[in-house]
Amino acid sequence: MAARASDGRGNTRAGGAEPIPPVAIDGGFFCDVLQDSLARGEAVRLRVRGTSMLPWLAENEAVRVVPVAGRFLRRGDIALFRRQPDRLILHRVVRVRRPKGSESPVYDCLGDANHGPPEKVPSTAVIGVVAMSGWARILFLAVGPVRRHVNRLCRKWGIRLRHD
Repeated sequence: MAARASDGRGNTRAGGAEPIPPVAIDGGFFCDVLQDSLARGEAVRLRVRGTSMLPWLAENEAVRVVPVAGRFLRRGDIALFRRQPDRLILHRVVRVRRPKGSESPVYDCLGDANHGPPEKVPSTAVIGVVAMSGWARILFLAVGPVRRHVNRLCRKWGIRLRHD
């Protein structure tokens, strides 16, 4: 069997010890391809970057994102939305608003580890939702009033809550 080199992310090259250099992909192009895949009804797997969703989603954790497919999100769902043309965000829906005279809801989204006011996200900006088990959503809703304290204790004690 040939020797394989790894770049630490699971990418390998046969026959040498040199890691494979990372490939730079334009953020806007990546967002467009991802949005097209979800629009075709395909689920995608992504790696989480950042710590805004701790303790539920950790840095470099893989999540499965499914298409929204015209359904409305509920409080507790984790939405994937475009903040800018080249920037995707995964944050929790903390409130659903239905503006007067509009059929489309506006979602208040906030990272589980973030403090401050939630971001108002129009339903047209949401391109997917993290697939999670029913118990994970129920657990999130059950700890709702004390969620910030639970998150702080989980970070302090090194406990990770799961979304799947």
